[in-house]
Parts: sequence; structure tokens; C-alpha cells
Amino acid sequence: MRIADALVTTLRDLDTRYVFGVSGANIEHFHDAVERLGRGRLSAVLTKREDGAAFMADARARVHRTLGVCCSTSGGGMMNLVAGLAESHAESVPVLALVGQPPAALDGRGSFQDSSGIGRTVDALPLLAAVTKKTLRLTDPALFWEQLRDAIGTALSGRMGPVALLVPRDSYELEVGPVPADWPQDLAGFVRQQPVDADDVAALFRRLREATAPVLLIGHGVRRSTNPGAVVRFAQQAGIPVMTTMGARGEFPNDDPLHFGVVGAGGNPSAAAYLTDTADCVVLAGTGLAAMTRSALRGWDPQKAVAVNIDPGEIRRSSLADTVVEGDAGVVFGQLLDLLDADPFTAPPVVGYEITRFVPRLAEPIPGREADPDVLLQSEAVAILEEHLPVDGHLLYDAGNCAVASMHYASVPRGSSSTIALGSGGMGYSIAAAIGAQLGTGRGTRTVVFCGDGAFLMSGLEIHTAVELGLPILYVVFNNGMHGMCASRQQTFFDSRITAVDYTPVDVPAVARGLGSPGRLWTGSAGTAPELTGQLEEYRRSACPTGVLELRLTTEEVPPFANFLPADEPTMPAKTSWRIPATLRSTGSMTPA
Repeated sequence: MRIADALVTTLRDLDTRYVFGVSGANIEHFHDAVERLGRGRLSAVLTKREDGAAFMADARARVHRTLGVCCSTSGGGMMNLVAGLAESHAESVPVLALVGQPPAALDGRGSFQDSSGIGRTVDALPLLAAVTKKTLRLTDPALFWEQLRDAIGTALSGRMGPVALLVPRDSYELEVGPVPADWPQDLAGFVRQQPVDADDVAALFRRLREATAPVLLIGHGVRRSTNPGAVVRFAQQAGIPVMTTMGARGEFPNDDPLHFGVVGAGGNPSAAAYLTDTADCVVLAGTGLAAMTRSALRGWDPQKAVAVNIDPGEIRRSSLADTVVEGDAGVVFGQLLDLLDADPFTAPPVVGYEITRFVPRLAEPIPGREADPDVLLQSEAVAILEEHLPVDGHLLYDAGNCAVASMHYASVPRGSSSTIALGSGGMGYSIAAAIGAQLGTGRGTRTVVFCGDGAFLMSGLEIHTAVELGLPILYVVFNNGMHGMCASRQQTFFDSRITAVDYTPVDVPAVARGLGSPGRLWTGSAGTAPELTGQLEEYRRSACPTGVLELRLTTEEVPPFANFLPADEPTMPAKTSWRIPATLRSTGSMTPA
């Protein structure tokens, strides 16, 4: 078997199902092998750019708990993968990137797109090694199966992450023999299990039993653990309140009475207050308590924190927990469940706790823009959109104020995933990532994307990929003619000197209409609440799976971002609805109904 065929056969039989990428001279052998050997079980998805391919692979891995696969040719194609691989590396997402290279025989001899590192050429190995767990070059057929096993195992074991395989053009035809007899039959067979200290788990169990106000803070590491359900079941059986980070909002049912909200810069103020002022034992499950999470905490006592993490290095470097249980969260909580079965307990009930949100209010007008209370505001739009979010579907959030508001003012419906890129925080991630999330889901599943006009301008052409594949994705584009979060920062920290963040408004529906015929792509626009309600109903009635809905937002609100708000910022119960009073222009805030 040749290397090209071996790669495809392996990925096909491991049920990875999709390879996202853009073809080119030095990856076309691989794409040809997918065409010949995919057999309907491995498909090549042609993306518009390679960063989109990496984002799709990242989201496919996150949402479907599998190995995401992307590919590119050499030169600029390889360089475009870097943004997506950096996100996967920062957020511990298992992705395999196959990167074609010029023939090894021409290294340093003037080949087109040479990345051997010889002379003035880019050196692909250290370049990609900086954004992956490991980067390998396939040139020796005798080492191929060992290298491929190592690559997949490295991506899936311990703290997961991306691995890159550099494949020179003259390597594809090398003979590597048949699949080894001891080759794993599924992805689980590649995982190198890390033992968990049973004494540490027992000590954690005793600490939870003795706590008067325990809390589980769940991070996105739980989703990629071997048994996410064990974490949920333990909390429910022991009656322990659960909070999540911004990146793990869907990992615990939002309608469960034990759900106490989200902790983070865009989280619930009630959750941050309870965690710092009331909780006496906080279990950090699958989270390193990164800055985007802990920035909402006005004071933190590491003595009451216990970290459960397969790679607690970040926690230890930051001294954020006095105790660490090192291991896979699914394994640890599976053992905690066994201990709970043998010695049941229920945490003391919490009386009177209520999840709160910040009361929406207008921002100071940006110079040259006048506030208008009669137009659609983003908090109002999110409240309307919440009624249309899918159960058992997927929600994806991009960067900026639109993402913060969408997460803050709406919950995650039962069974739905919630994904945001907080590692590298690349604008435009969600537009491509939605494709990786939606592909492979059951019939009737829907995806909703919350993104800004800036993200649309960066990555909007990937909507064409969704249209080609006929995917039921609604792209909601918050259009305010600027990068809202940057403008908010300039208002807050730079005396409202708005620079390099605003631009001539873009007609989003007009641009989007060029990406698909009316029968395949629905487009709409709303600038008032009644218009938004009507447009959502029109999209629901349309026969188009893919939709682009523009929200025309000409009046800015203060983003519900803890870093921008004073300690006494007004809050309201999360279940409160609100209306827009006629006095909004003068009062600057909304009135709870």
C-alpha cells in the first residue's frame, strides 16, 4: 500500500468521515486517494480557505468528540492553516493536519513553495511545531505506520491537541505495506490512558462530603473527557450546584435546577458572586480558570479550590488551586460516582439563589452616531432569537460584543452544544466552524451562528460551502458597521478616539445573495423587533436549509462584559423579560417588565 492510500484507508476505517481542505499540487495525491478509496465513508470537503478548513476540523472534533482532519498544500496554503491550528492547540482540540510539501529531493534546490528551512525558505517543521503538539515529516516508508500511530495517539492522548504531518510530494508513492496486524480498530484504541491516583479521588470525595456550599465549575475539558456524562450524573446525584465557563455552556443542562449559570467575562454576575462569597469548595473540572473566566471574579481564594485536570500545568503555574487531582475528568468522576454509590450523600440545599444578568443599557453615543431607541438593540434581538434556538442542535459564537451579548442574554437549549473560540480568539471562526459542527449530525438537527459584520467580512465566503452542502445553518450577522468590542474598549480606555475599527456599512444580504440561488440560500434583514420576528418566521417557512439574517444595529449598548462594568452595575433575574420604554434615550437603560 502506498502512503497516500494508507492515509485515506486509515482515516476512513477510523470513521473520521470528513477531510476539510483546499487542494493543490502537493496534496492532490491525497485527494485522489479519497476519491478512489473513500467509499462514501470518507469525504473531502472543499473549503474556501485553509483557515476555514482548520476551523471546521476543530469544531467537528469539539462537537462530535472525534479526531478532526484538515489538509492543505504547501506555501500559502500551509500558512493559512496556522490560525486554526493555533486555536486547536490553545483549546486542546484533537486535529490531524495533513500538509503537502514539495518533493524532498528538491529541498533547498529552488523548488516552488520550498519549506525545508534551507537557505531563505520557510522551515515548516518549527513553524507548525509552534502551533501543534507534534509535527512529523513522512519521508521514510519504514517508519510510516509508527509515525501515523504516534500522530493519532498524540492528538488524542493526555491534553489533546493538533498534530501535523508534512508529506513531500515524492512520498505519496512510497510503499509502506499493509495495515499492521495490531492496528487499533477505532480511535479509542490510540488513546494512551493516564492513571488516576485513587487516594486523590477519595480525598476529593471526603472534601465534597464535608463542604457546606460545594460547587462544580465545568470547563470545556469535560466535553473531551472519556465520560462527560459522569460529571453531570455525579452533580445531579449529589445535589451539587454546577456552573460552567463561557466555553462549556452546553455541558450541563441549563434548565436543571442545579445549573447556577456561567462564570466569565460575559457570564452571570450571580455566579461570580456566589463562587467568591459563598462557595467553600470549588471543583475546577476541566478548566484552567483562564483569564477570560477569572476576570469576572472580584477576589479568588485558591484554598477552597480543587482542580481536576488531565494537564493541570496552567492551574499550578497560576497557583489557582491548593489541591490537584491529575487525570481525565470522566475517569475521576466515574470513580467519584462509585464512591457515592457506596457512601451516598447530598449537598446542603441552596435557598434563594437566582441567576442574574446585567440590565441592558445604552452606551455613550460614538462620535458621529446618534442613539435611537426605536431601532433594534442587540439585547432585544437576542431575547427574540432565544425563542428560535434549536433543541439538540448547535450554537456557535464568534468574537466581540455580539458573542458576549448572545451568550449573556440567552440560555443553551437542552441537548444543544455551545462553541466559541477562546484560545486564539480568531474573528470569523464560527462561520466555518458551524459546518464542522453540523456535518454528521442527525436529520432535523439545526445550527445557529452568532457573528458580527467584521467576522462576515473575514470569513463570510465559507457560507458558500454550507450552501453547497445543503446544511441547515442560520447565520445571524450583527451588523453595526464596526468591530464593536474594539470600539467599546476605545470608548472605555481611549477617550472615545474611535480609530481603525469602523468602516462603511456593508449590505450583508446583498453580499450573501451571491453565494447561493434563492432556492438554496435564504437571506433577510431586520432593523426593528417586529421585523426580526417576521424574518425568523419567513426563514422557518422557507424551503432553504441555509440562511443569512442581518440585524441592522445602529444604536450601541454597553456590552455585558464584566471587565467594562463597575462593581455596582445593576442586575436583574435571568428569567425577567424587558421592554424598551419611550424614555430609553434619556434614561439609557431598559426597564424589566
